[in-house]
Amino acid sequence: MNIPFSRLLSPIDYKNLKFLVLDCPTEQTIHQYVKELKSRGITDVVRVCEPTYQKSIFEAVDIQVHDWPFKDGGIPPVDLVSRFLSLVDERFNSSSKEELPTSNSPVIAVHCVAGLGRAPVLVAIALIEAGMIPLDTIEYVRKRRRGAFNSVQLQYLLEGYKKVKGSKKGGKIGKRGGSPPANPNSTDQGADKGISIFGKLFLKKK
Repeated sequence: MNIPFSRLLSPIDYKNLKFLVLDCPTEQTIHQYVKELKSRGITDVVRVCEPTYQKSIFEAVDIQVHDWPFKDGGIPPVDLVSRFLSLVDERFNSSSKEELPTSNSPVIAVHCVAGLGRAPVLVAIALIEAGMIPLDTIEYVRKRRRGAFNSVQLQYLLEGYKKVKGSKKGGKIGKRGGSPPANPNSTDQGADKGISIFGKLFLKKK
């Protein structure tokens, strides 16, 4: 069985950050995924869903697997965000945030089941920490991973997630996690502060 990786794997690069969002390998497809990910320079696989394959298969070719699952369709808890940003910081902080990635740069692969919710949310958080505006981040990721994010995740990225304390545009990331998401049922109009008219329409359409 030949897997159409061009449709399943979505590279997302920004400044010196390099990610690969994908769907979930299975015991039947894992060896093809290992070969493909190894050829793309993947150093780490972040698995945010329940295990469907033995991670030792990746580890046998020096690809580290991090098991950080959270609720399907939901947003990541603060401690998981902190661990993910620490990994991002460790892999990518050796060079300037303005520097473009090279073919030899580390690459972090992130997957959930379909690669449309939990995985792109984590990548979006890293892009926001690196200086990208949340609304731009959503559009940027969706251009590379069609169908990414549900309404809960959109609201989290636009209103609920706060950059790490003291973070500056393009500054070092990975010291603390984000804040909890805004309550979708809240009547507090203060949550709208800082969101453009287009951003509000964007949320309304979703």
